[in-house]
Amino acid sequence: MTNAEKKYFEIMRKKSGQERLEIAMSLRRSVLKLAESAIKDANPKISTKELQNKIQERINGFNRYIKNSR
Repeated sequence: MTNAEKKYFEIMRKKSGQERLEIAMSLRRSVLKLAESAIKDANPKISTKELQNKIQERINGFNRYIKNSR
């Protein structure tokens, strides 16, 4: 573990559970915005539904709306 990582964990341990949750949720929002932006840049005419599916795939590694393959 690097000194920076040690310092980060030291700082985080001093925060309350509520503060850590707020930081985690903020980071999640940022990740979602970045993913959405990258997908829109690559697919400028993408529909809202397709965008949601691609974000789902990017974040989770799979699309929960898998089409029936039969």
